[in-house]
Amino acid sequence: MAIYETQLPIRTNLAAAHQEVVERWAMTGTWWTGAQRLAIVEEVRRARDGDELAPWVAPSTVEGLIPADHPLPMPAVDAIWRLTNHPGTLTADWYEGIIAQGLEPGAYVELVGVVAQANDVDRFADALELDRPALPAPEDGEPARQFGGGVAVRRHWVPTDEIKGPNVLKALSAVPFENDTLQILSAAQYVDVGALLGDLTSDHNSLTRLQIELIAARTSKLNECFY
Repeated sequence: MAIYETQLPIRTNLAAAHQEVVERWAMTGTWWTGAQRLAIVEEVRRARDGDELAPWVAPSTVEGLIPADHPLPMPAVDAIWRLTNHPGTLTADWYEGIIAQGLEPGAYVELVGVVAQANDVDRFADALELDRPALPAPEDGEPARQFGGGVAVRRHWVPTDEIKGPNVLKALSAVPFENDTLQILSAAQYVDVGALLGDLTSDHNSLTRLQIELIAARTSKLNECFY
């Protein structure tokens, strides 16, 4: 079954990339189980569809909003809502506060990756008035919950690995699985990661690279992206 049931001319590689990302949500992650990763996606959808809270209001403090038997710890739920609805308000102090509540830095990095992917895929569907992709069954297995060698806090708030490339590609590098997913989406929706710095002239689908960068810059401005 196609991920999107529509007559709209959605590029085959774009639909395939979204399908692959949805399937990756159900896989055992580095810090979260498959069931927990799917719960992250479901919470993103609740945050998007629910009554918007002010950035300083944690959903876990609103009586009756978050079930007591939620599969995710409350700091993760609070982070999901803030990342989804108010990403432009994030600060280093807020991040440190989330970590101080018991969320491991690696778990936060993976959570950021899944939250960003879920917002990406779902907002695409919402914009075209399509059904959001159905979620698959979770994969069994326990995450390793450990970093690889070379991971440390450097220029970012979060730990990163020593990889080459711009800072935007280093942000999720402590959890390579999420960095790989970022590259899947980038290749289909933007440009291949390998072309970020080295190819500014080729056409990509129906747009030139310069047109793509103009749209990307305007979108970042509207989303209050400080990067």
